[in-house]
Amino acid sequence: MSFTWLSLESLMSEGETRARLQGLVGIYNATWAVAGALAYCTGGAMQKSWGRQSLFFVPAGLLFLEMIFSLWLEKQVNNQPPVARDKPGLPIAPAAEGRASPVSARTFLKMAWLANPLAYLAINTIIATIPTLARHFQLSEALAGVVCSLWLFSRAGAFLLLRLWPGWHYRFRFLAGAFVVMILCFGGMLLASALWVLVISQAVLGLSFGLIYYSSLFYSMDVGETKGEHAGIHEAVIGAGTCGGPALAAAALLLFPAHPSSGALAVCLLLLCGLGGLFWLRYRRTEA
Repeated sequence: MSFTWLSLESLMSEGETRARLQGLVGIYNATWAVAGALAYCTGGAMQKSWGRQSLFFVPAGLLFLEMIFSLWLEKQVNNQPPVARDKPGLPIAPAAEGRASPVSARTFLKMAWLANPLAYLAINTIIATIPTLARHFQLSEALAGVVCSLWLFSRAGAFLLLRLWPGWHYRFRFLAGAFVVMILCFGGMLLASALWVLVISQAVLGLSFGLIYYSSLFYSMDVGETKGEHAGIHEAVIGAGTCGGPALAAAALLLFPAHPSSGALAVCLLLLCGLGGLFWLRYRRTEA
C-alpha cells in the first residue's frame, strides 16, 4: 500500500490545473470509498454463506483479476499515440474559484493534516466497537454489515458531491464544522439507545469524514510542487490515526478496567484537543 497509494495520488495530480484536480481527486476518492463500502456491507453475508476463509480468498481473487487487468491496460496505454501536453484537457469539475481566504494555503494544509488522522482515529475506534453495537441492537451478522456500513456509503456520497462544488476550498468554517459534527456523531453512535439514532449518526458522520479526508488530499496535491512528499505525509498521518484510535482506547480500558466507557471518553478527549489545535492554527498570529 505504501508503494501504491502514494504513486497513484502523485500521478493523478501531476501537471493538472486546480479545476481538473478537484474532479480527479473526487473520482479517486469515490472509487476506493465505494469499493470499501460494498466490501463492508457484504462482508457479514459473505462470511455467513461461505465461511470466514472467504474474507481472505475473495479479496485475493479480486486482486489477482485486477493485476491481470492492469497488465492488459498497460499494453493498451503503450499502444496509444502520445498526447500533446500543450492541449488543454477537458474539465472534470467546474472551475474552482480564486482562493479568497486570509489564511495561507500551507496553514490549511497543516490543519487538514491534523484533522485527518484524528478522523481516522475516530473511524477505527468505531470499527472496533461494531460487534458490541451489533449485539446491543441484536443484529444478525449479515444485517450488522449492512447497517454499520451506512457511514461508508455516506462518505462515498460526500466525495461525489464535493467534487462538483468548489465552495469549500480553503474555508475554515467547513473544515472546523465537519470536525465538530464528527465529534458529536462519534458520541451519538457510541451512546445510541435506538437504531434510528445509530443510522442518522452514521449518515452525518460519513459526510463529515468525507470533507475532512477530501481536504487533506486536495490540499496535499494543490499546495506546492512536492506532491509525492505531501502524499507520503497524507498517508503517514492516516496510518498514525488508524493505529492510534484502538491503541488509545485499549490503553484507557487497561488503566480504568472498571469503566467500560473509558476508551471512548479518551478518544473524545483527544478529538476535543484536536479541535483546539485547529483553532490555534487558524488564529495564531504568526504562520509558518
